[in-house]
Amino acid sequence: MTVETVNFISDLDKNNPSGSDSISQGDDHIRNIKKAITNTFPNVKGAVTVTHEQLNSLGDVLQRQNGVFASVKYNGTTVMYEQNVSGVTPTGNGIGTRVTFSQPTAGFDHHYVVLIQPYATNNRHVICTVTDQRDTYVEFTTLEFDGANWGSPIGPIGFSMVMIDMIQMADNS
Repeated sequence: MTVETVNFISDLDKNNPSGSDSISQGDDHIRNIKKAITNTFPNVKGAVTVTHEQLNSLGDVLQRQNGVFASVKYNGTTVMYEQNVSGVTPTGNGIGTRVTFSQPTAGFDHHYVVLIQPYATNNRHVICTVTDQRDTYVEFTTLEFDGANWGSPIGPIGFSMVMIDMIQMADNS
């Protein structure tokens, strides 16, 4: 009997163990199955109650590109991570930022949700406010509190941003 090396469900060989194998390594196969399941689903600590239809419909949503259509992590000078983002550029004398999409959001209702989480602020209090949403970009301004007043940031602000649009318009072509 060959006991395979397993870390995830995809590593399991459905042909093992064969019917002619010795049962002496059966416990090794059972441990491999447990290891594959717990490694593949490390955060599942309770019952999962969605049906296979619900899981499959989640895949359908992602294939139709509904939901998250752009995200970016920016450290104030460099894009650290991006999905459907071609650039991050300052606007408005340094208080604004434009995030440009690689692929415009044609087919969406252009009333998407923008979630911005500032970081790398060096303990400065900042507020980010979306000022313009288009099918090719989103812009926001950043204000900083200097202890007495809100004004232009004294330096670059890092941020994470996710743009979400769950309503795709019907294709009328």
